[in-house]
Amino acid sequence: MSEKKRVTLDFDPKAYEILSNLSTESGKTFAGVIRSAVALYAITQAEEKKQHRLAIVDEDGKPVKEIIVT
Repeated sequence: MSEKKRVTLDFDPKAYEILSNLSTESGKTFAGVIRSAVALYAITQAEEKKQHRLAIVDEDGKPVKEIIVT
């Protein structure tokens, strides 16, 4: 079993509200939501290094929104 690390984060009220809503909607803990966000961010970074673009696509595979992470 890997050793867990503890972190303390400060959120402005709007970010906290978003985190809280995501937690409620997904049924995940705050930590679970943040772990998912970190995993998604890692994917975006890896794909950007390959000069790939990330997008939300509709059921036909047509891009409807590009995801840009700064």
